[in-house]
Amino acid sequence: MKTRVVIADDHPIFRVGLRHILEQENKYECLEAEDGGEAQTLIMKHAPHIALLDIKMPVAGGLEVLQKTITRSPDTRFVMLTMYDDSKLIERAFDLGGHAYLLKENAESELTHCLSRVLSGHRYLSNSISHSGINTLSATNENITQLTPAELRIIKFVSEFKTSREIANELNISVRTVQNHRHHINEKLQLNGSNALLHFSVKYFSDQSG
Repeated sequence: MKTRVVIADDHPIFRVGLRHILEQENKYECLEAEDGGEAQTLIMKHAPHIALLDIKMPVAGGLEVLQKTITRSPDTRFVMLTMYDDSKLIERAFDLGGHAYLLKENAESELTHCLSRVLSGHRYLSNSISHSGINTLSATNENITQLTPAELRIIKFVSEFKTSREIANELNISVRTVQNHRHHINEKLQLNGSNALLHFSVKYFSDQSG
């Protein structure tokens, strides 16, 4: 059985491009939507394995479509498509239950890998999402040893793409407490930039497991 994918974007050339990439694999069946309303209808009718949703579309943006359909199509994996490298949008997308945040500029090179990851139960973030300010030389093992056990638990959750709200729920603490932990971790590891901790944590735990 082929993997059913809804591609929702108001730019027909971009939709066709994504469809061409996927159908070359010969394992995807694609449906297209030109706005958020049509995307919502297709998701409710066909319960696709994947919904590729442009964050900014006519009628309803991708985040709104995600919010309205995720509980009614629980087996669908939601991938946000966007031009915006924006930490608040990333946080919002994952808070709402999204599975991936893919920059359009990376779609051609990352799309099939992204879908493979989310279909395997993982979350995915575009490789080129801004991580300005990460000082990999300063975040040494000596810096890591300064972290408390609670802070180490936080960065492990961050490496799994969990949002502050999800971490708070996991640890039965407030979102503000999680945010305070994140602030202190950034200070101890000398990390700067809105997504610096996410990128550092993913690399750190990848190196540990490797």
